[in-house]
Amino acid sequence: MRILQRLGIIPYLLLGIGLFIIGFMALEYVVNNFWPIDINRLDLVRATALDRVDAPTLLEAANNELIFAFLATIMVMVTGLTLPFAYFLNKRFGQYADQRFGASTTAPFLVVLRQSMGLGVWAAFCVWLQMNRAFGIAAALLVAGVLILFELLLQIRTRAAAVGSP
Repeated sequence: MRILQRLGIIPYLLLGIGLFIIGFMALEYVVNNFWPIDINRLDLVRATALDRVDAPTLLEAANNELIFAFLATIMVMVTGLTLPFAYFLNKRFGQYADQRFGASTTAPFLVVLRQSMGLGVWAAFCVWLQMNRAFGIAAALLVAGVLILFELLLQIRTRAAAVGSP
């Protein structure tokens, strides 16, 4: 763990770049190689062009596994993109008491990864809402607030456990 702290941003940056590239390549593969709507419901394509169909009808005919794969690639891309930024924010604002060394250190790797994955889940959720034509700033802020509150509760629990342990 000390070696990871000595390297600083390099592991976070490399993992972030790797996740972003993997997510981008998977997203490009999913978008370019698969047809999202069931072939038996091809009439919906014409109805979409004529503006006679709504988003829930389209999503009902969609391939759910393909939509899940699309949203997962969005989550991986955003996680990779935000991983170095989460490291910098934790280095600047978050101090963690380390019982072994008796000093405060930066956030553990899994905490930074969890925070950037939270941003990835939020982005995928916002994309899913947009696919349903239900995206709004209020819904996005409400979900962001819930995820931030969840992260704050996890931080409080971690700090309380560090104070209570001998």
